[in-house]
Amino acid sequence: MSFEQIGRRGFIKITAAAGGTLFLGGLTACSQDGGGSGGGKAGYSGDVAITGLASLIHSAPFFIAQSEGYYEEEGLTLEHIQFPGGLDTVRGIESGIGFGTSSTIPVFIAAEKGMDVRIFGNVYTAASVDFIALPGSPITSIEDVRGKKVAVSTPGSNSSYFADRTLRAAGIIPGKDVELISVGSASDSWTAVSQNVVDVAWTASPLSEKIASESGAKVIWRSRDYVTDWSDTCLVATGSFIDENTDALKGWGRALKKAMDLITNDLEKAAEVYGKAIGYKPEVALEALKNSQNFYSLDFTDAQLAAVVAAGKEQGQITKEPDMDAIVMRNFLS
Repeated sequence: MSFEQIGRRGFIKITAAAGGTLFLGGLTACSQDGGGSGGGKAGYSGDVAITGLASLIHSAPFFIAQSEGYYEEEGLTLEHIQFPGGLDTVRGIESGIGFGTSSTIPVFIAAEKGMDVRIFGNVYTAASVDFIALPGSPITSIEDVRGKKVAVSTPGSNSSYFADRTLRAAGIIPGKDVELISVGSASDSWTAVSQNVVDVAWTASPLSEKIASESGAKVIWRSRDYVTDWSDTCLVATGSFIDENTDALKGWGRALKKAMDLITNDLEKAAEVYGKAIGYKPEVALEALKNSQNFYSLDFTDAQLAAVVAAGKEQGQITKEPDMDAIVMRNFLS
């Protein structure tokens, strides 16, 4: 499998399956051998946008589905294209790629702004941000961070939101009892804690497990310990892409379901495939997938969707109640 990093400003260069270079905006699928709304399998070849492809645990089913031939079984030839963030991914989908997986909140943000995007499946159902400390740190629980410094990415980011939310849930007030320091990416955050600039770093699986394996760092708390209803990432497509490629999208859903089932039923095999795809040691990939094994699903609950919208409103990213029936296609993959 191959993927390439996508920049943030929409001047996005990708390599087309037929060779040569395309620029996002006029991008279409490489080829389509059917689509529509029938019940059979339809051949489809093209790019699919994936947020945080190589860096986030939610991507495991996509790697597994491709590596194990589940895409091929559904007549799909897909090139995973990595995007750095959810809103970037949604823009890429809306601007020509047509479908992919994104953080869930940005889809509602995009829909509110008038973008023609729909959610047709869940992916990862846990809050993905973790908080870690050095192996010799006196901090062993969230209660120990009073008077300390916690690294987050940037204001308004997922790491900032979940740091604030989980700390408050533990009775610790950011800005009063603890200081949140914006340092950038998860790797930058770990550098900051390693250099004693902060006391606790934000991170996310599988990097959490990789850092712990290599340095002995300890996970102090996980956001999902405090946020029980959540949709972290979801399957997204434009309305027109759905109309033209219904069978291909349903086939994609079936392929991902097989991958999720492999994670559930044969964790060691799933971890071997996933670890090889992202260049992690098998034991690290196994630990990461074990910690996330129960959080893969294509199905939504009302509580998950409500929690995502509430979080978006709390951060000022969503300003009005979304039309759920217009945005979320709950039974598309049924």
